[in-house]
Amino acid sequence: MSFVLFCVLVSAMLLTAGWATAAVVYPLWSRLTVSLPVLGRCALVVAAAPYVLALGLVGASVLPAQLETLFVCHSGPGWLHLCWCHPGNAMTFLPPALATLALLVPGRLRALAALLREPRGDGGGATPVLAELPRPAAVLVGWWRPSLVVDRSLWTALEAGERAAMLAHEQAHLDRRDPLLLFVLRLLAVVAPAPARQALVRCWLARAEARADAQAVQAVGDPLLVAEALLRCARLGAGAPDLSIAWTAGQLERRVHAVLDGTEAPARGTPDVSLVDGGVLLAIFLAVVAAAPMLHHQLEHLLGH
Repeated sequence: MSFVLFCVLVSAMLLTAGWATAAVVYPLWSRLTVSLPVLGRCALVVAAAPYVLALGLVGASVLPAQLETLFVCHSGPGWLHLCWCHPGNAMTFLPPALATLALLVPGRLRALAALLREPRGDGGGATPVLAELPRPAAVLVGWWRPSLVVDRSLWTALEAGERAAMLAHEQAHLDRRDPLLLFVLRLLAVVAPAPARQALVRCWLARAEARADAQAVQAVGDPLLVAEALLRCARLGAGAPDLSIAWTAGQLERRVHAVLDGTEAPARGTPDVSLVDGGVLLAIFLAVVAAAPMLHHQLEHLLGH
């Protein structure tokens, strides 16, 4: 098998495995968080899981499982093999591999290009920058050094206490580096189909907004004031760009009920990523690697029939 053919096949297998895993895992996790909100903090682990599983599965397919099992090269000469030490009869997979790359690569590249065009920000923080926006909105712009951009008409319509609630909400996002986490999450989710990608990100955003609302309540000391500010924004028709961090993002009425009830706010000190998450991903990868000999042989057996 030539090196170029090997690279094409491996690329197609990696992309297919990651895409298919994300298409299943992302929406499933999003639905599970409705009944088990504690799972919401695992968004980055879930976003990275397709890459770990794809690497493990493809590695089990294309690498020799064990040196002593290489007899399969000779005992099954008519089988289709992908690993580099086997006979070069993998040309059968070239047309579907090229078709897979043609179908999946353009969409992934478009999503990645759109994400990389996102501004890094100029570091204004929670100090509001007033601007004429297409609709009433208050949005954090920039994923590395964010700035708060507020529609001038919205800022004028809010009373002093409501402005304080909004600024406390956005400061909570800044304190937790939510814009950077959102960027990383979207970057990892590029491999997924658009609906699955959006489900994952929206689920994380809902949790992030609920947490920032709760911290705004703590900052101003009055949940009713935060709720009134959200209601005023809803009456003004406030909104936000899709998949963005904003005071005016999400379902405002649901956020009002959550603020008044105080039931949906995640724990303030719970991190979105920790060493435990890295340990979980490592455990998944090691489990797949440990099963590589069995997976390798079974996959080749399947290919041979």
